[in-house]
Amino acid sequence: ELAENFHALAPLIADLDDRDRQILHLRFVEELTQSQIGERLGCSQMHVSRLLSRTLKRLREGLLTNR
Repeated sequence: ELAENFHALAPLIADLDDRDRQILHLRFVEELTQSQIGERLGCSQMHVSRLLSRTLKRLREGLLTNR
């Protein structure tokens, strides 16, 4: 099931814009906090939170649509 989820998720991530992919990478690969991501990107932690929430919602909806 994990492999299926990964294969379903890959094209959804590829469709994201560069900033959204970068935020996902910084959060889930480099394991930075939202504040640290905001510092790197030059925006507030709150803005990172909104962007991350929107992106995760989009990915979640995409996964549910593909099932």
